[in-house]
Amino acid sequence: MKKTILIIDDDYDSRNILKKNLQADGYRVKSGKNEAEAMKAFSAGEVHLILLDLMLEGTTGFDLCKKIKSEKDMASIPIIAVSVPQHEDDIIRVIELGAADFIEKPINYRILSAKITSLLALKDGEQTLRENREKLLGLIEYTNTQKDLLSQEAEFAQKLNQVLDAEHKKEFIRQSLSQFIGANLFSLFTIVENDKIFSLFVTNHPDIPAGYEVPINKKSIMFEAFKKKTYIFLQDYSSSSYQQTGREKYETDVVCTVPLVSGDQIIGVLNVNDPGMEDYSNSDFEGRIVRVSRHLAVSIHNTLLYEKVKDLSMRDSMTGLYNFRHFVETLRLEIAKAERYEEPLSCIMLDIDNFKDVNDNHGHQVGDMVLKELARSVSLSVRSSDIPARYGGDEFIIVLPRTGKALANRIALRLMDLFSGKDIRVPIKKGSVKVTLSIGIACFPQDTKNMDELMKLADDALYRAKREGKSRIVVT
Repeated sequence: MKKTILIIDDDYDSRNILKKNLQADGYRVKSGKNEAEAMKAFSAGEVHLILLDLMLEGTTGFDLCKKIKSEKDMASIPIIAVSVPQHEDDIIRVIELGAADFIEKPINYRILSAKITSLLALKDGEQTLRENREKLLGLIEYTNTQKDLLSQEAEFAQKLNQVLDAEHKKEFIRQSLSQFIGANLFSLFTIVENDKIFSLFVTNHPDIPAGYEVPINKKSIMFEAFKKKTYIFLQDYSSSSYQQTGREKYETDVVCTVPLVSGDQIIGVLNVNDPGMEDYSNSDFEGRIVRVSRHLAVSIHNTLLYEKVKDLSMRDSMTGLYNFRHFVETLRLEIAKAERYEEPLSCIMLDIDNFKDVNDNHGHQVGDMVLKELARSVSLSVRSSDIPARYGGDEFIIVLPRTGKALANRIALRLMDLFSGKDIRVPIKKGSVKVTLSIGIACFPQDTKNMDELMKLADDALYRAKREGKSRIVVT
């Protein structure tokens, strides 16, 4: 780019001679004979260097030099003072006022050209230095910001991994994730591939219910992220080709959907909506979501494995129902809740009539098949809030929260209708066996407020049913 030099001199011939020489050297030249014309030249465009005659009509070159150096927009422009031979004090004075150099008239143009080249190179160097300094300061600021972000992410990951069980982890994510990533809303789904569904793990969205499930739809953004194993960031989701669901619930059209990859396995999908800041494009919003998704993937995968192992440890290996140890722990908690909220709780004890005959006549393999079928019938008969368990041998026990004797009796009748006296297909010559049930029921707090006594009363009612002819229900 051509440099522009401004000549301020009230002598027309001097201005023209300088102008022709400078233009011959490739400079753009502006000129003026006084302060007013000089100011007009400044306002018309950038000036890189000034040749200022000190002996001007009206305002002196000394005064004009002082004014130029006092103006913020002009102060950095180098000035070469030009004049007839001056006293030493005048030369010192103009340099003290801000001039970079001085040259006497008549001007030796070779010397002037060298001075101009040197001053312009110095000015360019200073400009480059300023730009590099600004870049360095920007880099330092960016590095400090990234350092703070990484420190925050490390702290978040540490706290996330300190929590292993699912419910506590969900609560931590629900309380912390939104603020951490700078988004108003998020939802995190795990993948149940056998059932071909996305199952809600945790969300802070007030309108998405617990236990919410979404069929794996090939037109959805979650399926796209899952299939391609890469995140999708959209600023105009409503105009995309993805299936639109619940868009009226969101304040913006910004969506980021990230597959949660642990090792080589995709365990879920994170959806983030509505950035919490206006200038999200310059706040590492997208990058932070992607980075935190890696921590979430590994941590939630560990939690899912932990919950699976924990669930297996709580279940009877044959029937898949809870084992008696877990049942007792659960019953203790349910009784405490029933007492706190003054609600009834029922306990059902059941037993297969003449089960020993099944084992003796058909073998233990058939007996095991009968137990598994009973466990299946129990699971179908009870509600999701009920807790069925294998008590031991052919005895089963069920706790029914918020349930009085009448409702407990109806659930027991439903189980009797489903299982008792029905053909159970087994690999024997006749192809099936028939068994009946005896059931006993006791209720808290109507019968007792003691947990051990509650189970004993239900057991006593069961054996009373046995004594009275079997295949019946006895309520204490």
